[in-house]
Amino acid sequence: MAGPLDGLRVLDLTRYQQGPYATSLLADLGAEVIKIEPRPDGEWGRLTEREADGYSPYFETYNRGKKSLTLDIRADRGRSVIKRLLPGIDVFVENFRPGYLDSIGLGYPDLHASNDRLIYASASAFGSEGPLATRPGYDHIAQAVSGLMVEQAGGPGSEPVPALPGATDQFSAVMFALSIVSAVVARERTGRGQHVDVSLLGSTLALQGRQVARFLKSGDQGRKRIRRSALYSHYKTRDGWVAIGAHNPRTWGPLCTALGDPRLDDDERFADPWERHRNGDELEELLELRFAMRTTAEWLDTLIRNEVPCGAVNDYSTLFSDDALAEQMDANGYIAAVEHATFGTLRVVGAAMRFSDTPIAELGRAPELGEHSELILEKAQYSWEEIERLRRDDVI
Repeated sequence: MAGPLDGLRVLDLTRYQQGPYATSLLADLGAEVIKIEPRPDGEWGRLTEREADGYSPYFETYNRGKKSLTLDIRADRGRSVIKRLLPGIDVFVENFRPGYLDSIGLGYPDLHASNDRLIYASASAFGSEGPLATRPGYDHIAQAVSGLMVEQAGGPGSEPVPALPGATDQFSAVMFALSIVSAVVARERTGRGQHVDVSLLGSTLALQGRQVARFLKSGDQGRKRIRRSALYSHYKTRDGWVAIGAHNPRTWGPLCTALGDPRLDDDERFADPWERHRNGDELEELLELRFAMRTTAEWLDTLIRNEVPCGAVNDYSTLFSDDALAEQMDANGYIAAVEHATFGTLRVVGAAMRFSDTPIAELGRAPELGEHSELILEKAQYSWEEIERLRRDDVI
């Protein structure tokens, strides 16, 4: 069966991570995504994190399932190819600095005029309006200016701590893909396309929505303690670490039982959620001493038996060597196998979404540079003579 976006055709002019990951999600969902790459070397991401054998986990992850067409959009004839492809395109996606595509005749007003059902999706660093609109920016910049690094570190006065590299790119890409799909749904209702706009700054503020809302109300940022809560944290065991999520008041009794100290339930310092919060430092110290007495496996056994939410703190090696987790990931398709023309069978992160009636098809690999140029142009009614002329003149 076809995926939920089967039949949707996407022209992808994005680079780096924010835009390409969004369009790779659309490809996962069954859309035909045509990636426009500059000639002669292709998108910059092809060289990012490139290993000795030529494999780039960066490019493969963010461009899987797409088709590649090399095209010089700076040339008039290159832009004419874009416009000739447009009648068969549903979504045009780009993440150039705001204003650049307008300056070369590929902005929203230009393309919407020739196809009013077209969804034109733009992603940027700071948003398309305002004094910072044309400033360049990347994931690390967004983490810095949005307050995320300081919040991650614990608050003002702390040395900035960035989140996972690419974290805001990834989150913004999900917001971008959601916006595009929402515009597709709206078009089914209204018959009209529209301009979709997402930015790293806006997405990263949304990622911190709760924390920002607290600051806007109180003027306070950060937390007094490294742990968010003594009962919602991770603790060192005899041989590793274990994480617990026992902040729900109903979990307090089972946690005391799992800890082997039901007397804690009668301790006035921890009599209710407010007292446990107020005396968090003392509770944290007690839990540190207790968890250090046994191994991670022993703690997981007793915590799970008492239905206390918990988990080992894994690195990737332990994550994939844990039989139960491996079976869990396999059962839900979270890790998939992709056949690659150069590297053979690759294990990769699968699609995080599941659909009962329109299941996601087998995941594709990232395309070789210009792999589908002729196929795409032929589908747009280019003759072989025209295609050869474009190639001879270095347009493709």
